[in-house]
Amino acid sequence: MPPGQPVGSAREVSGGALVQEPYFFLSYARKDDRDEFVKRFYDDLALELRDIGADPAAQPPFRDVERLGLGSDWARVLGGAVGHCRAFVALYSPSYLSSEYCGKEWTAFRERLDKYRQETEIDVPALVPVLWVPMEGELPDGIGRYQYNEAGMGQEYATHGLMHILRTDPTGPVYRRVVERVAARVRVAADRFRLPLTPGLDLTEVRGLFPAAEQPRTAEPGTGHVQVFLAAGVADPLPEGRRRTEYYGRSPREWTPYHPPKYPTVAHRAQKVIVEEGYTSNIEVVDAGLSGRLDETMGNNQTSILLVDPWAVRSEAYRDALAEYDGEYRPATGVLVPCHDADEESGDDAIWQDLSQVLWRNWRRRNDPHDELFRVRVDAEDFDDRLAVMLAVAQNRLMEMETTTPFRLPEGPPPPPLHGLTVPGPGPSAPQEPPPERLRDFDRHDPDDPEEPGGPPAPRY
Repeated sequence: MPPGQPVGSAREVSGGALVQEPYFFLSYARKDDRDEFVKRFYDDLALELRDIGADPAAQPPFRDVERLGLGSDWARVLGGAVGHCRAFVALYSPSYLSSEYCGKEWTAFRERLDKYRQETEIDVPALVPVLWVPMEGELPDGIGRYQYNEAGMGQEYATHGLMHILRTDPTGPVYRRVVERVAARVRVAADRFRLPLTPGLDLTEVRGLFPAAEQPRTAEPGTGHVQVFLAAGVADPLPEGRRRTEYYGRSPREWTPYHPPKYPTVAHRAQKVIVEEGYTSNIEVVDAGLSGRLDETMGNNQTSILLVDPWAVRSEAYRDALAEYDGEYRPATGVLVPCHDADEESGDDAIWQDLSQVLWRNWRRRNDPHDELFRVRVDAEDFDDRLAVMLAVAQNRLMEMETTTPFRLPEGPPPPPLHGLTVPGPGPSAPQEPPPERLRDFDRHDPDDPEEPGGPPAPRY
């Protein structure tokens, strides 16, 4: 620390700029915060630090839900906090050790400790584990060296974890002792040492020490992990027939169907809704392996959501993957197709007719008030509510299922080639023409008329 610089002040870096250093970063699994016990512990820890003479107000501690505002770039904000915080409090639990992003946060902070040790030969006790929920077996290599128990914390804490104590006696002496000891350790690390900063830390690029690659990250039924799959275009080249570039970026993850966007991307907005509903999530881009990934997700007792750009069906790769999905029974998978009312190009009926031909089995249940898992033309005002309902329905169906093994629906005629495509979709293995009536129905298809016939009968769900 520079001479004369107050302990609680922001650190001055090269060029005279000041950077904020959160007094501590609270790292925890979302699944462990259903009843706001995490918030209670966070508030009590900050209060105890003030009571023992620390000054966390000058460099406020960091808990993601309090410091991530609307439109925030969550990966950048989280990376900045982990890369600059003075102490790191990790709430250990089975959910924590199976969380990809908890593993990234933990690993990134430990790398700062390793760098300080190399420079000074001092082990800084700034990584402060707390046993939140008991864990079976040995901790993974490298994690067990950081002790989450010490004399005075009590046998109840060591056996049942802190969340149990909060449930049973949140004002009792056992809980008080644990908070006091954690606060003391945080204060030593935050006030006596200055770890090297990691500016510009991008957590998406960190390879976390856990969960271990060889260990399947399973979830118990009802724990609420959501796998989100994106099928969307990019700015270069634009989807066929698309002229407006402002809805796209360099990758499908940068798709912003609502413009001007209130959130950086639709993926970010979806993850915010998922977090608010009490679930965890991962984002993937749809590829030829979609069917296998959906099998894996269902096998892990997880729900899934497909966010589909209607223009994506004009890409052969997306078209084939979505057509394959359409031939499968996926009771715990939702499909949501956003559309901005100010996007004149997406108001063209032709793009929705193309989508209806690719997803023809599911198309009849679109926007069905009794089936919330297939929603098209979802505008910006309805997106959050539609997705929240979809998550609840998918989770309920998952828990009601007696088996998680999907089965394929009977073969039907392939979707007809889309007009104007330079690369036609794959044809049938033998010459086969769709019924003339079906072609005539599609030619006069109105995507917004749920009663209009078109295509073979849809399966009942």
